[in-house]
Amino acid sequence: MQLNISRGPKATGKTVRLRQTAMKAGIKEKNILIGTSYPDRELEAKVLQLALRGLKVICIDECREEQLAFLRRVKDLICNSVTVHVVVAN
Repeated sequence: MQLNISRGPKATGKTVRLRQTAMKAGIKEKNILIGTSYPDRELEAKVLQLALRGLKVICIDECREEQLAFLRRVKDLICNSVTVHVVVAN
């Protein structure tokens, strides 16, 4: 799995770029995961589930640093053809 992380101050276009990435990949905005809506391990499980269902691009907005640690942990369990784009909440 490839993990692309976007960090930065508020109102600098991180979420806009994530939405554009999702649109190019054919992902509807309503299907972008919101990290703060999931407990840490549930987000990890959701990403694993989506990857096993065959999604090649997964987008996550408002991810917490703790959740990134879980995503890094499962990185090697998911095929390299899967790319996860993450915006870290500040």
